[in-house]
Amino acid sequence: MKKRIIAMLLAMIMLLGAAACGGGQSGKDTAAGNGGDTKSTKAETQKEGGNEEMAELVVAFRTTGSVPEEGDLARVEAAINEITREKINCEIKLLIVQTAAFQQQMTLMLSGDEKLDVLNATPELVATAAAAEQLRDISSLLEEYGQGIKSVMDDDFLACGKFEGSQYCIPVLCDTSLGLGYYVMRKDIVDELGIDVEQIKSYEDLTEAFALVHEKYPDMTVVAPKGAGVSFLRYSCEWDKLGDNFGVLDNYGQDELEVVNLFETDTYRRFVDVMRDWYLKGYISPDVANSAESGPAQMKAGTLFSYAISNKPGINTQESMDSGREVVGAQVINTITWTANNAQWTIPENCEYPEKAMQFIDLMYTDADLLNCITYGIEGEDYVIHEDGRIGYPEGKDITTVGYSQASMLWGMGNEFNAHVWETNAPDIWEQTKEWNKTGLVSKAFGFVFNSNPVANEKASVQNVYNQYTMSLECGIVDPDSILDEMNEKLKAAGLDKIIKEKQRQLDLWAADNGKQ
Repeated sequence: MKKRIIAMLLAMIMLLGAAACGGGQSGKDTAAGNGGDTKSTKAETQKEGGNEEMAELVVAFRTTGSVPEEGDLARVEAAINEITREKINCEIKLLIVQTAAFQQQMTLMLSGDEKLDVLNATPELVATAAAAEQLRDISSLLEEYGQGIKSVMDDDFLACGKFEGSQYCIPVLCDTSLGLGYYVMRKDIVDELGIDVEQIKSYEDLTEAFALVHEKYPDMTVVAPKGAGVSFLRYSCEWDKLGDNFGVLDNYGQDELEVVNLFETDTYRRFVDVMRDWYLKGYISPDVANSAESGPAQMKAGTLFSYAISNKPGINTQESMDSGREVVGAQVINTITWTANNAQWTIPENCEYPEKAMQFIDLMYTDADLLNCITYGIEGEDYVIHEDGRIGYPEGKDITTVGYSQASMLWGMGNEFNAHVWETNAPDIWEQTKEWNKTGLVSKAFGFVFNSNPVANEKASVQNVYNQYTMSLECGIVDPDSILDEMNEKLKAAGLDKIIKEKQRQLDLWAADNGKQ
């Protein structure tokens, strides 16, 4: 807020100076940005003879697949820019970052001076960046430049991008119900060992299947998280984590709106006990905490049988493309709908062209050509369209040889219902997905966003403590009996109880405003 006030004062001084010197510029030419934003931008100020300057936007998103080689990235950017130059008079530079490095790199860019105009952010990144005033309030920009978004998204869903009552983000339209505890497995090994994935309904069933694999392939890692540097918990929580797991609603908030300490619940203890059992049996790699390779990368290399992820229609196709191997899977936890902000488009505070950034985001929800290009690459080079309208790799190519593919990130790109359907998915996959979205348990706190700013110091301290234990405890490396109490003591000393109290206070206010009990 301080930065915006300073910007307003500087703008007023410049206007007064221009008037005093008889500069001859009208107020219309020197006004601040559109939509009521107080920060003047090049998109408004750098115009000559009515011709708007060609803006360049740096657009960042994460990937669980491969980062394209420079040449492949350049040719796809050129195709994207043919669309954006014509429709919104701007050019795009893509910044694609591996998931494991994304949070840290974006945090550094948001706090520094590097150019970053559009960001596809994780919930964790949104919470910290919005509280630090590193993201723009896009409420007025959305009204002026986001009518396409509003035409395809209802108000309740759009409200999930609000923070402290103001719109900071645009949630993606995708599978908003999550089939938690889903484990994809190499189909060739499943078939070889006669594993019936349809009969796997629990962690106990999974353990029995993993035992067969470990006996046959003792040198292969049996199971890993999908993402490098994250624990199994990301894909397996049986509670509404209310953004950060530091104060949660047990049982997905179905019972009551009581914020509790996750790490003292029976649910969490059962989960870490399963991970410990798998680790002791040799199913989880001893290197899991330090591995820089994602689950799909390990499976592609032939060193992994299974990895954890969330289920949805078409998930096996998505993961087969990501891993380069045909997969099947089994789900052992509930399907839930607790949030709409697993990935959201945002505009950083220091964005050079916020109006253009908002127009670009709007296109991601309304322009199928742009969405398909960013996701799949160029028709004829990275994919081909079959007679039935579905798409696949060009002849002689696959995920390991195609130059560009971000298909595994389609769900986070904007409006996946506008995208081409991959050849191994059912032609009606998007209709199936819309029906799937109606099946999940809905948390009573759906749409609630916690503002951690009042407890920012405690949040940082608690996060630091949790980081010391996350991988070792939630990947089975250490014995919960010897470490869980110790972690809880340190978390409370760092301020966890204060965070829970503040989260409960905000949740109670939100519930009263939204008629929740």
